[in-house]
Amino acid sequence: MTSPVPGPRTTRRAFLRLAGASVAFAGLANLRALPAQALESHAAGERFFAADDAERLAAVAERLVATGDPGMPAFRDTRALRTIDALCARLDPALTGPLPLLLRLVEWGPLLFDWRLARFSRLDAAGQDAHLEGWMRSRFHWRRLGFLALRNLALLGYYSQQETWPGIGYRGPLLAGPGRAP
Repeated sequence: MTSPVPGPRTTRRAFLRLAGASVAFAGLANLRALPAQALESHAAGERFFAADDAERLAAVAERLVATGDPGMPAFRDTRALRTIDALCARLDPALTGPLPLLLRLVEWGPLLFDWRLARFSRLDAAGQDAHLEGWMRSRFHWRRLGFLALRNLALLGYYSQQETWPGIGYRGPLLAGPGRAP
C-alpha cells in the first residue's frame, strides 16, 4: 500500500503571512483613486496631522524626495503634504495611528540613536540624510519599517503631483479625470 503524497505543509506562520499580505494588498487597492479624493476631503477641513507633525513630515519628505535636479519642484512647493494628510485621514486608524509617534521619533532620533545633541529639523541636509540612512539600515526591524512607511508616503504624495511629472517623463493619465484637461 502506498502512502498519499504529502502536500505543502500549512503552518500558522504561513497563514499569518498570507493574511497580512492580503490586508496590505486590499489597502493598496483602495489607494488607486486617492489624489483627487484626498484633496476634496482636505478642503472639507479633515486633517490627520497636527501642525507640528505636518512640519516634521514635510522636513523628512523633503529629504526623501530630493533628487538634486534643479528642474524638480521642492516638496513644500507642491500639494504633496496636503495629499498625504488627506490620505492618512481616510485610511484605517489602526494603520495610521503610529505615524505621529514615528515622526516624533525621527525628530528626536539624532539624540536617541546617534548620540548627537540635535533634533532632525536642526541638522543640515547631509546630517538629515545620514540620520535617515541610519533608519533605513538599522538593525531594528521596526526602524526599517518606519523608514519605509515614511518613504512610501513621501513618494506617493510627491509623485502624484502634476508639477513633478515632466521631471520623470510622465505625460499624465490617458483619460482625463475630473477637473483636468485631456
